Amino acid sequence: MSAPRITVSVFALDQLLLPKAAGAKGWSARLAEATPRLIPGALPCTLCLADGPEGLTLASPVVLSGTTWETGSKAQIESVPRHRGLYLVRIGGKPAALACDDTWVEGDIPAPDRPEAPEALAAYAAETLIDTPDGPRPAGSLVAGDLITTLANGSRPLRWVGRRAVTALDLLAHPGLRPVEFAPGTIGNDRPLVVSPQQRMLIDDWRAAVYFGEDQVLVSAQALVDDHGARLVLPEAGLDYVILLCDRHEVLLAEGALSESFHPGPTGLAGLTRAERAALADAVPEGDLIRRRAAFPIVRNAEARALRLQG
Repeated sequence: MSAPRITVSVFALDQLLLPKAAGAKGWSARLAEATPRLIPGALPCTLCLADGPEGLTLASPVVLSGTTWETGSKAQIESVPRHRGLYLVRIGGKPAALACDDTWVEGDIPAPDRPEAPEALAAYAAETLIDTPDGPRPAGSLVAGDLITTLANGSRPLRWVGRRAVTALDLLAHPGLRPVEFAPGTIGNDRPLVVSPQQRMLIDDWRAAVYFGEDQVLVSAQALVDDHGARLVLPEAGLDYVILLCDRHEVLLAEGALSESFHPGPTGLAGLTRAERAALADAVPEGDLIRRRAAFPIVRNAEARALRLQG
């Protein structure tokens, strides 16, 4: 699923028609305030990026707007405010190109529905097998009302199911959205398990007692990343995330591993778009969600990382 190299299609900045925006300084501000268009006959250029410990770099040379950028040059991709699906590409710290996915409409400024905190999303990859009374089912196939198997309360219905398509450009612009992949057997999972970094897993072994004085605790997948059994990956085609909410906070079986149903609170809700929050509010009043009690003690990321949890 991971792509050590990823290619994106971009347009050099000299291929843009961009009206001067009053008071806007710099490409990022101008793109946010104005309506970018491509010049007639504009041709995209392929950018090959390498994802390494020090971030994104060019995997091969590229010429943009008459400037040659060499292999190894640092690259950065930023979401453009007010434009869903539009991204500014910086190389060597300088604005160099524009990338867009299929949600962007040239010349339009749609009202973007971005979460307040995109990287707070807690969800499963759509292909994740969730245990149900009728056997494992992909998370992406589940709908509200379907029964799932829980650790403490038998079969319980799903109250709400959210879905989010995350493009490769989204993942490049928001590294905190890049999924965590657990290798088989790492955390009780039978197959590779792919979840968002903020999705919490239940720790019910000696670590819970020794480090936290509890029999069982919930820890975010991000805090368990060790680059061996659990690692951050970058799917070249992006991925679909699925959010599973029950009537109360539950622990369910995902690929055989124990993991939580959606437990929003203020942080979790900040990871949802306005449309998702509205749909969720139709199922459960937001105030009720925030007052929910967690099924097990939740360990903060800073505490878990400091302890360097190991399997």
